[in-house]
Amino acid sequence: MRGLHAASSQRPAGGGLGLPLLMLGIAGLGVVAGTVRAVLLGGPGGWGWLLYAVWLLLPVAVVAAFCLWLSRASPGAALGGGLAAALVAAAFNFEALHPKYNEDANIGLGIYLILGWAFPLGPAVLLGGLIGALVERRRGKPPSPAALEDARPLPPLWPWLLPPLLAALVSAYIQAVWHEDDPASASRVALYFLILLPLTVGMPLLARGLTRGREGRGGFPGFCVGWAVSLLLWNGEGFFFPSGMCFWTIVVLCLLFPTLGYAAGAVLSPKR
Repeated sequence: MRGLHAASSQRPAGGGLGLPLLMLGIAGLGVVAGTVRAVLLGGPGGWGWLLYAVWLLLPVAVVAAFCLWLSRASPGAALGGGLAAALVAAAFNFEALHPKYNEDANIGLGIYLILGWAFPLGPAVLLGGLIGALVERRRGKPPSPAALEDARPLPPLWPWLLPPLLAALVSAYIQAVWHEDDPASASRVALYFLILLPLTVGMPLLARGLTRGREGRGGFPGFCVGWAVSLLLWNGEGFFFPSGMCFWTIVVLCLLFPTLGYAAGAVLSPKR
């Protein structure tokens, strides 16, 4: 009994949800602050950026999935890296939403959505993680993977990761064909696929960690299917939407499918 009590007292608070939610919250504050400034400088039309908020948080979600994995070996490194990445993301979101950058197509913002996990968030999480690991070691509290092991079951990763991967492959082909004059080559499709891969896999991995436990396992397959649909819609808008369709309508639809997929999976999954 004493051993069980000791192990339970060492379990991470919040079942591992605290750090990802904190990271998303800090980065979200940057979106809110940037949106308010856009409204003050450019008028009420700037409120539309709030609909774009979830997409601006995607690079943070990829880093949060990595920090969830890292916390099992070094909670200090995960905390330091996660906070550093969230602060950098908040600063970037605040600056990127300035009206002067969005008078025309904001190419930098589009690149950030896909590769922001690598830069600028990658160097931030490495530096913050190093500082967190040093502080952890200095305090004389070495990480204990056994103490951090969470006994609640994880949803099965396979075959539910297959729909997002296939969607990323189709999206890569669409991007290579639709936006290029020359026929798509295998190398170009592979390049687009590799660019989309971290975001494609990172979101399901984060959702898998957050749905740990029997009560959330049914929603994970639905989320993966919905995420695959969103990837196709977002990257292949020229194929699936009529030209001139409202951009914010596309954003809302892409946000809706993973949410509905999770809800449907949670409702339809058999109770144990």
